[in-house]
Amino acid sequence: MEPIYLDNGTTTRPSSYLFSQMQPFLKRHWQAPIAPYLKGKEPFVSIERALGDLRAFVGAHPHDPFQFTASGSAAIAAVYQSAYIDHIAQSGKNHLLTTAAEEAPIHLLGKHYEKLGLVQKTIPLNANGQVTREALEAALSPKTGLVSLSWANGLTGVMQPIWELAELCREKGVLFHVDASQVLGKLYFKFEELPLDYLTFEGTLIHGPKGSGGVFASRRIDFTPSVPEGMEGAELNTPALIGLGIAIQEMSEAFDHLSLETPRLRDKLEEGIRLAIPDVKVLYNEAERLPHVSAMSFPGVHHELLAFHLREAGVFATFGGGQKQKLEYLTNDPSALSFSLSKETTEEEINRAIAIIVDCAQKCRTFSKELVR
Repeated sequence: MEPIYLDNGTTTRPSSYLFSQMQPFLKRHWQAPIAPYLKGKEPFVSIERALGDLRAFVGAHPHDPFQFTASGSAAIAAVYQSAYIDHIAQSGKNHLLTTAAEEAPIHLLGKHYEKLGLVQKTIPLNANGQVTREALEAALSPKTGLVSLSWANGLTGVMQPIWELAELCREKGVLFHVDASQVLGKLYFKFEELPLDYLTFEGTLIHGPKGSGGVFASRRIDFTPSVPEGMEGAELNTPALIGLGIAIQEMSEAFDHLSLETPRLRDKLEEGIRLAIPDVKVLYNEAERLPHVSAMSFPGVHHELLAFHLREAGVFATFGGGQKQKLEYLTNDPSALSFSLSKETTEEEINRAIAIIVDCAQKCRTFSKELVR
């Protein structure tokens, strides 16, 4: 029987159709797309179509700059480089604000730019894992040059009140960057209508191929791409861009499913587990959450032991680590696991997952009682 993949906040599976559409650009259309003899022909036409689909997908203005990148991390790096070159180095506003809940790219890039004089500070989160307008306003200073946040956390599902935070930054003249990797295809918005300066994303979180990501910048600000102008075409990973374009089409088609059916399945997962094990806690359920993510605490069960037994039984869940924060660090709970569904998750899989998770959790309590009290 196929494993049940409930770790879609870490990466997602591209479709077979996506790979079939990438193949011609690996075999036949391998030339550099900037070559003059390709104008008006493949792959140029497909590149323009993919870029147009992407711009429409995020609701960007035709004049909002866009850079295709090799990953979400590379997209965030492009934001930091441009913010530093075009704004921070010139204004002297060298304070960077973020939160302790951010993933590795934001924290590591902040540390990297400390070598160039940036000062990285954290904004406190409330009990629901959110940044409030009041907390951000208290953290801002005349030296703040950039605020960098994730729109939503892929482990807890908690969403930030981006609109009001962005409005505050606009009022104070502070650049605002949001990583939207976790919300793309699940939340309707238009980039050109949001008071954002930068928006980044990771392609593998929207069923795109590895090697895909991007950054949009507002047309209202200066943006210096991390790849010098005129060199983008020579270095463009055309197959990955084409694959990303297909992923965007598929995510657009699945929007209603992800908005309505997926949260129903997530709620069913939570209710089914809690019905069998009443002391299981659904974390952050009072905050606005992503429709596909659930963080749950299994009292008396250590998360690593439970995750191992679930994997052996064919259910993939996560407690974070690597590029992500550890869920225990975010929740201060060694019993917490994160489950994230996708547009491919079925009701039959959720029914099986409930039975397997309940069985494994009950068995693990015997082994964990000396580790978790």
